[in-house]
Amino acid sequence: MKTIYLYLFIFVTSFTALLWSCDDEYGPRKESTPVIVSAAATPATFTFGDTITLSAEIIDPATMLSTLFYEVVSGENVITTGSIPLSGDTANLSNNVFVPMIRNQADNAPVTINLIAQNVLKGTSSHKIEGLTGKRPSYSKLYLVADNGIIALLNPQSGDKNKYSGSNLTLDSSMRFKLAEKLHADNTIDYSGHVYGNVDGRPGLINETGESLFILTPTGDYTKGILFDNLTYTFSTTSGNLGVDDLALSIFGSQDIDNESFRTLTRTLENGKSYSLIGILGDRMNLYNPDFFERLSDNQVKFLGKTGEYTVYYNPVRKNVFVGTDNPAYPDYLLATGYGLGYPTRVTSAEIGAVYAGHVRTHTSWGFGHIMNYVLLRQISTGIYQGTFYTPGDHDHYAGFKPFENTGWGNEKKAGDFTFTGEQIITGDNDWTIPNGENDPVIESANYRFTVNLTTKTVHIQKVTL
Repeated sequence: MKTIYLYLFIFVTSFTALLWSCDDEYGPRKESTPVIVSAAATPATFTFGDTITLSAEIIDPATMLSTLFYEVVSGENVITTGSIPLSGDTANLSNNVFVPMIRNQADNAPVTINLIAQNVLKGTSSHKIEGLTGKRPSYSKLYLVADNGIIALLNPQSGDKNKYSGSNLTLDSSMRFKLAEKLHADNTIDYSGHVYGNVDGRPGLINETGESLFILTPTGDYTKGILFDNLTYTFSTTSGNLGVDDLALSIFGSQDIDNESFRTLTRTLENGKSYSLIGILGDRMNLYNPDFFERLSDNQVKFLGKTGEYTVYYNPVRKNVFVGTDNPAYPDYLLATGYGLGYPTRVTSAEIGAVYAGHVRTHTSWGFGHIMNYVLLRQISTGIYQGTFYTPGDHDHYAGFKPFENTGWGNEKKAGDFTFTGEQIITGDNDWTIPNGENDPVIESANYRFTVNLTTKTVHIQKVTL
């Protein structure tokens, strides 16, 4: 085992020879060595991957102190090394030392800390702190946190506390990620617990500045299972193949609409049927249009619309999913076009505008040229239509729109023909207007659900949290 003693011996020998041949910048050389009066590490029993406190009293009455070198050793392995600067002829120090866990680290292992105190003339003395015990960490669970936001749970295997596995997953076949012991309430990593990432090309414990790991499942369409061996620091995966009811970006095409990049898939969707979301489509940040989808879990949705052929639209910047259909028309739909409506998203206007210059959360405009011009209200029962939209624009707090029965501007629904209940945000006799005049109250930009009853000529507006 190579230790700091060997390196320091070579260095000190060379430096001593140099001193004989040149003037001493510290004045007349005095023969002295530091004295390590006492040294300890607490706690005496700790968990690898935690921080311990190294304390020591060091004196040298003849020469100024320079440095305290330390190395933490378990068995034949030097786990970590470091140095602490000293000054004066007396040092009383108390420093935190992070003790990482290395691959194949034994449990309940004896640990020794080797110390070398050095003065400015390279005089040295050594000391050992013994009687320490390092334990391997044990977790009730680990969270796989992918860089794209997807989170998967890995549980300890019965009979082997060093192995953690997740099954029935729908992760991408290749991904960058970290393993975390703890998460904050907003599902971000809590670095007060252990976090595993990339350390010099291998898995290891990291802090906030650490890098992500990379894993590849070379066969199949996605990663269905993952096993982490915390003793050998190795990962293994099992692959899954897409079923007829699975939705994955690998089967989506690409389409540019209104200068925004969409992923699209045209297929038959069945009313009441559940569909599995593979990979990034399962990101909890993705907001599925609640008028057509019920989110059952992170990786599953149920389709609420009428059975038929639809195009599914996923916007990776807005992080929302909605559907369109060829020639949507009454009685299955109403189409709202105009200014100031947008399919719900959790992404801010600033984040959208940073990618698509000038674009905000609302996206409609007068016309039916493409699916960003208008939004759909789905018939939920005879004569009753529901649409959930973000409105008005948070950049101007204005909206002006109107529902129609088809893309040919058929049978417009004028505001003056309806009684509005619930949130009183609409004014006007013709267009459905959310005003922003000097004397108008500022309407909160939020997700609102419009329920239009053509039989009773009423519109109920409800603010909703998605």
